[in-house]
Amino acid sequence: MLFRYFYILLLLNFIFLQCPDGEIEIWDVCYSIENTTTLYNPNDTSSGFPASICDLTNLEVLDLEVIWGEENYIFGEIPSCITSLENLTYLNLGWNALYSEIPFDIGNLENLTFLNLLSNQIYGSIPESIGNLTNLEYLNLGFNDISGEIPSTIGQLVLLEEFYLTNNQISGSLPRSIGNLVNLEMLSIYDNQINGAIPESIGNLVNLVSFNAGINQLEFNIPSSIGNLINLERLWINYNNLSGHVPYSICNLDLLTWAPGGFNGEHSYLHDNNLCPPYPSCIEEDIGQQDVLGCMDLQIGDVNYDQEMNVLDIIFIIGIILNEQYDEIADINSDQIINILDVIQLVNIILN
Repeated sequence: MLFRYFYILLLLNFIFLQCPDGEIEIWDVCYSIENTTTLYNPNDTSSGFPASICDLTNLEVLDLEVIWGEENYIFGEIPSCITSLENLTYLNLGWNALYSEIPFDIGNLENLTFLNLLSNQIYGSIPESIGNLTNLEYLNLGFNDISGEIPSTIGQLVLLEEFYLTNNQISGSLPRSIGNLVNLEMLSIYDNQINGAIPESIGNLVNLVSFNAGINQLEFNIPSSIGNLINLERLWINYNNLSGHVPYSICNLDLLTWAPGGFNGEHSYLHDNNLCPPYPSCIEEDIGQQDVLGCMDLQIGDVNYDQEMNVLDIIFIIGIILNEQYDEIADINSDQIINILDVIQLVNIILN
């Protein structure tokens, strides 16, 4: 008798869960294949990523983000079929327990404007195909275990406004194509293994409000184009291997509040690099700890910091004059003006 009762319950449960034609079951709910355009993470379910989501061919919004403190997380792999949902404009998988690579053909989702994979266990590299997401305005891959280089195709995302790679294992250099992202307001590559130079093209990002490149392995000089970023309110390039002189153009960034050390989001930092004196007056008191053992005594006139005085220094000064700029190091005769007199004095130094 008890067995028959149990069998009837199972049968009723099975019948109850059957969805009618044209619908599929996801997390004990039936969804219309034709009419479902939005799907959210259920409040009381923790499960693997249902591949049946890929059957919702008209899906536009897939938001499976877990609210902080909740336990309704999605785990396992991101199914590769997710890239067949070509109507998606919003894909949010943040704060889950996904252990997966980014699908190599993620670029198929060309209508995406929002992509968030924040705080999972994503590994592997960023696919080249990400450059196909030319409608993307928000991209967050932070707090994962992503490695490899930033693909140069990232420069194709010209509508991007926010780009976060915080706390990964990314290496290689920051591609010059980053300068194509002229609508970018927030850029964070904080806490990675990115090396090489900060590209001169960074100066194209005139809408940047926050640039966080702290805790990396960035090298060489800070580009003088940094002074173009006049809307910056926060600049972290601390804990790197930057060397040479700090360009005087950094004093153009008058929205920044400098500090010699710390982690206050309201402040900007240059400390723990290899930057050489003399420092521009605007940051002289806040330059912080610097390893200056590798600094050479630069001669007056070596305005491009290549340890030589030649025609390249003359060209550099002429460029400053033509652009009506001021550079403390290029002011060879110390009269607070950059003009032909500095060029003449430099020519005399070179000839002698």
